[in-house]
Amino acid sequence: MKQKALSLFFLLAMSCLTVVAQQMKYGKPSDEELRMTVYEADSSAEAVVLCRLTEVVYTIQQSSFLLDYKERFRIKVLKPEGVRFAKVVIPYQQMVSINTIGGTKVTAKALPKPGGSSDSYFEGEGVSMVEGVFGADADESVEDIRAVAVNMDGSKAVKTHLKKSDIVKTKIDEHNYQVEFTVPNVKEGTVIDVEYSIHSPLFWQLRDWHAQCEIPVVFARLDMDIPSYLIYNIEDHGIQRLTYTCNAGSMKFKLVNDPLSNPVTIVTNHYIYTGRNLKGMPKDDYVWNVNDYCAGVTAELKTYRLPGMSEMDFARTWEQIDEMILGADPFNLQLNAHSPLQQELQEAHIQDIANQQERAAAVYQLVMKHVTWNGKYELWPQPTKEVLQQGTGNNADINMLLIQSLKDVGLEATPVVLRSRDQGKMPYNFPSYQKLTTFVVGIKQSAQQYAYVDASSADGWLNVLPATLLVERARLILKDKKSQWVNLQKISRSQTTAIVEATLSADGVLSGTQTTHYRGLAAACYHAQQRANGGQSAFAAEATDSVPFTIRGEVSGNKISVCPFRTAPIAENPFKAGKRLMPVDFPCEEMQQITVNITLPEGYVLESSQKPISVSTPDKGITGRYSVSSYGGKVQVQYLFNVSKVSHSNSNYEALRDIFSIFADYGKAPIVVVKK
Repeated sequence: MKQKALSLFFLLAMSCLTVVAQQMKYGKPSDEELRMTVYEADSSAEAVVLCRLTEVVYTIQQSSFLLDYKERFRIKVLKPEGVRFAKVVIPYQQMVSINTIGGTKVTAKALPKPGGSSDSYFEGEGVSMVEGVFGADADESVEDIRAVAVNMDGSKAVKTHLKKSDIVKTKIDEHNYQVEFTVPNVKEGTVIDVEYSIHSPLFWQLRDWHAQCEIPVVFARLDMDIPSYLIYNIEDHGIQRLTYTCNAGSMKFKLVNDPLSNPVTIVTNHYIYTGRNLKGMPKDDYVWNVNDYCAGVTAELKTYRLPGMSEMDFARTWEQIDEMILGADPFNLQLNAHSPLQQELQEAHIQDIANQQERAAAVYQLVMKHVTWNGKYELWPQPTKEVLQQGTGNNADINMLLIQSLKDVGLEATPVVLRSRDQGKMPYNFPSYQKLTTFVVGIKQSAQQYAYVDASSADGWLNVLPATLLVERARLILKDKKSQWVNLQKISRSQTTAIVEATLSADGVLSGTQTTHYRGLAAACYHAQQRANGGQSAFAAEATDSVPFTIRGEVSGNKISVCPFRTAPIAENPFKAGKRLMPVDFPCEEMQQITVNITLPEGYVLESSQKPISVSTPDKGITGRYSVSSYGGKVQVQYLFNVSKVSHSNSNYEALRDIFSIFADYGKAPIVVVKK
């Protein structure tokens, strides 16, 4: 009965908070919010979002549309650590242009950073209609900023307001900017209210909206009243799902060039998405992008029309997006051009190398002698002649140079577009042009087989890509509607095989040599480490090293106890929580195998060791085996740990956690030998 009473109290408390949140008035938190000291649903929370209200308002112009994102939110700071949420960062974009629209022949101008809250620029061939609709140089702006901290001083609420001088605008790169400020006088117990608007002409895509964040959220609502001239693909997602309604509405507008005309009434689609009592979603080492699993909404323009005009497609199908990409100047003009390294390729006789993989590797090595990767992933490449002159570039710049060079030696090469894992997953339910962030190079090996490489793979090999590029859905862009999806997680794997030959002395010293063979991503990591230590980078599929070692065991009477491993294969179990809300995402498929052969001192035999074990998760996505055997004065230890599945559901979490715990312990456990 007591438990039921507590549960009822908890539900009533949450309901009360939700009702108060929906009635949020700027700078006027309720007494309950001011005196709140703990969030009952999560007593560990350092702060809680009491309310977040986002309204998207459209303005119809004669030849375009404007959006205003009106944001309001309230945060309660519950612990000293929660003070960090007084800092607010608002990203926005300037000088944004579009470089293609479905079916329109275009000439690209400025190209912004893709994958963010805006993309590129369209210019119709010989006409300015598209430019008028989408804007030649669209600028967002952050306006109407105000924020206040409310603290209790005895029985009195004291307010500290944000000053204009506290607001800082920063340029990140050519197109990306941010507004940043820290709400003053925030401490444990403070209620923070923030309001601002983002004025945006980038109507062709809606900003991603995430109802959840690092700390719990009591109430969140997104309200969009969208003119029926604009039809979006909309996808809501998350482990905790939002509720939503979509009803017919209406709005009125006047044409700017005819202010005396009567207002025109048009139909709207009125969407309201709501989240209640949402859990905090902190960053996680085994999740590439937490927003993939947060409750939220993503959308992209599907079709549009202007008053008095017929409907036009923006991105209705992936085939249209293929054409948009191939038709954009950064691709269209360069995919059909020769490499500026053509003469050097010919002089090196690379085209005469019979083996296609070796020929492709020779091209890669020649190109990377002339240019270095600047550490950035982008979608739109610069002209390759400029990249060569600069001697450096992002992966798109160098990848385009690779494609041209590969073609010049008789290999078919094409871009493979994707959204990198750290940027989040592509929408599942609709094609998306705006979410693409980069591309790798696909090299045709046979009718149905391609090899893949990227400018950031200097320490790797063909089919050895950095983990951030190992996505399930990458699109191999081919002409004539022959593009296809590829799973890059199936082409790159990390394999480490070690053989240890060692001798144990009667005074408990185990000495020997460990020879380790690396393949795939393991070899790339090894090469990168060698380069970091002053060695040369190596574009190779494999690597081998031999390391002598000495381990001192413990001697007790006629017994010796010693760990057979030079270093623990799993140093520590990274999964310690009892339960997990999100899935577990590993960098790649990986396998680690170790065989230890130990010659014992004269007269010694194996007395004890860990019991043999063979375990797996229910879906066989992770397997492990460990065994110890003894024969003829020798002991052999065999250890195998295999991750054959990159992503693991939280329903398998307990089994996964237990396997990691077992093998972390086994990797440190000693064997015990005794003198007969």
